Amino acid sequence: MGTARADDDRYVFLDYLRAAAAWLVAWDHLAVVIPAGLGRVFGPAQAVRDAVAAPLGIIQDFGWFGVALFFLISGFIISDRARVEGVGEFVVKRVLRIYPMLAVAVGLSAAFLAPQGDVTVRNLLLNLTLANYLVIPQVVLLGVAWTLVIEVVFYALTAATQFARGSPHRIALNLAFVALVVWKARAFGGQFFLFAATACYLPILVMGQTVYWWLARRRLSAPWGLGYLLAAYGVFQWGVRSIHTGFLPVANSYLISVTYALLLFIALANVALPERRLVRLLSDTSYSVYLLHGIVGWAVLVALKQAPLTLAILLAAAASLAAAVVAYRLVERPVQRLGRRLTRAWRWRAPPHPVPQAVAAECAQDKKRRRAP
Repeated sequence: MGTARADDDRYVFLDYLRAAAAWLVAWDHLAVVIPAGLGRVFGPAQAVRDAVAAPLGIIQDFGWFGVALFFLISGFIISDRARVEGVGEFVVKRVLRIYPMLAVAVGLSAAFLAPQGDVTVRNLLLNLTLANYLVIPQVVLLGVAWTLVIEVVFYALTAATQFARGSPHRIALNLAFVALVVWKARAFGGQFFLFAATACYLPILVMGQTVYWWLARRRLSAPWGLGYLLAAYGVFQWGVRSIHTGFLPVANSYLISVTYALLLFIALANVALPERRLVRLLSDTSYSVYLLHGIVGWAVLVALKQAPLTLAILLAAAASLAAAVVAYRLVERPVQRLGRRLTRAWRWRAPPHPVPQAVAAECAQDKKRRRAP
């Protein structure tokens, strides 16, 4: 059982999932949260909640489901990158992936959405580094950025365990780390507790990491793969029970949505999905959409508060996508290219692992088959 992949080594199923994840979060905010803040109710969103989300136990109008998909995607793709990149290359590319676009979004949010008293030099610096989620008192200038600090902690943990980059059993190191942090969550004061509240989400990324090593690389047997998935799920449940207790009951459960997201992730990982330009565009712009839709969407919905809500939401979504396309072309894509140039110039790329002769011959034959008419 292998994972469907494009000829250019791009995992096509991740494009579909990235696009879905970003726009599920946008749906939650643009169709439910922001209209509610303006005293309006979007009928179709209420219908979807009553007919689909509530019966299935999916919370937050699919917003958390989208976030769970993002975490699974990150665990998968970061494992793929960490397998072939040295520590320096890995760190530089991840920093450039997260922070330039984050700076744009924090700046816009501080200018247009944040309370004036919260916009100080100290708070700006804390938000720009994501350290605001690890200090007391917390001041949040960009609401969706809470997921990014989880990503950064996973990046740091991955960089710290790069000595084991060729082994799928670095999964065990990650889970042991999270378990230790959750166990000692209240032992070292309030700021460490905030760190534990962040770290307890890492098992979801570890689930994505397990799928990578099990189904994509086929370096884990079925018992090991299933065992690691169950262990990650158990550690996440322990973290929710210990720290995020409000999201444990069935009527408000993180765990149910994570289960659905994982099942969808595994199912699509083994489907040969076609490459589509629109899906690729939505995937490429998913990070910018995630960061900007709340800011742009809020501005549009406030400006059109007298217009029919359906029209206002459609225009808010269109404006969010347009802003994301511009941000991707002017910010994300250039800094990604910069990352590749820097790491190539500094020769930080790790030497490739030797490929067994039989595997090399099989790859060569596969390439010939793909090129044959």
